[in-house]
Amino acid sequence: MMSRIAKAQLKLMKYGAFIGSIGGITSFVGPPQHGLIKAMIGIVIGCMLLGKRLPIALKEMYDANKPLMDDIEDSFKD
Repeated sequence: MMSRIAKAQLKLMKYGAFIGSIGGITSFVGPPQHGLIKAMIGIVIGCMLLGKRLPIALKEMYDANKPLMDDIEDSFKD
């Protein structure tokens, strides 16, 4: 179970680094307007480039954490 969680976390970290780097690059490119606006545009572009891979990775993370969350919920019911 922990190996599934680790694989899902690494995949999400890789996608997060990609989105962050695209956002950082776009904050320095273009006309001198507010940097946060340009960074958010880069984040949207990064998410669009990832396409269907990001929701699949989020679903893998949810499926890997489901047994752990069920165990935690069961411990609170007792």
